[in-house]
Amino acid sequence: MDWKLGIISDEISQDFEHAVKVIKELGASYVEVRNLWNKNVTQLLDSEFSEMKRVVEKYGLIISNLDSPSFKIYIDDEKGYKEHLQILRKVIELSKKLDIAYTRIFTFWYQGELRYYIDKLAERFNSAIDIAQSEGVILVIENEYSCFVGTGKELRTFLDKIRTKWVKVLWDPGNAFFARETPYPDGYELIKGDIMHLHIKDAMVKDGHFIWMPVGKGMINYKEQFRALRGSAHVISLETHYRNSANDPEASTRESFNGIIKILKELS
Repeated sequence: MDWKLGIISDEISQDFEHAVKVIKELGASYVEVRNLWNKNVTQLLDSEFSEMKRVVEKYGLIISNLDSPSFKIYIDDEKGYKEHLQILRKVIELSKKLDIAYTRIFTFWYQGELRYYIDKLAERFNSAIDIAQSEGVILVIENEYSCFVGTGKELRTFLDKIRTKWVKVLWDPGNAFFARETPYPDGYELIKGDIMHLHIKDAMVKDGHFIWMPVGKGMINYKEQFRALRGSAHVISLETHYRNSANDPEASTRESFNGIIKILKELS
């Protein structure tokens, strides 16, 4: 199967080498790095960053991207804003060392509908866009249901507001579902031309509650979503969030990854 499949390592374990070993065993080619050894990738010492690279190279895998929590703060938090611009600078610096052309960013914690905050959000993004442009690294907004931009529709609205080639999309159908959007086709169709990376997790509503599910067992139409993505250059990165009855992250990730493979085989 000609798919670029990846897994976020800390969804398996904080023991980075063990996580990478599992990713290799499952058959994915890409490692997405967020938290490892109980710290965010932006907090690594130089020696730890070198060790991270060594481990990935040892198993013949590729780092797809580095995940900082940039702009997962309240929009009026001035101190936090300055700190997060520094976090953004750091993750861009590390990404460039790995020749990665983009990095993830969020859109501040949700406090109300986007239309009430879109001007302030655009203003807050100005400094981040300036940094991205000067460093030649694209910012990819992850649609996050706990932030102002949680759906494909909100992504489209915000991208049309700021109109810059330095901001694209990290599409997360699971987050869109939690934000009460039908991810495919509704959300996807609005932003498909701006996607640079994907996070995959499945979800459903059970007894009135949103819950994460193994990929292929939830309510998201992943068969058609993957069909629409066939032939694209994007890395499809598993971020399962689902936990089995034993609350075992590794076993849960294995279950979800096997769910992805099952769907992709049905397409071939």
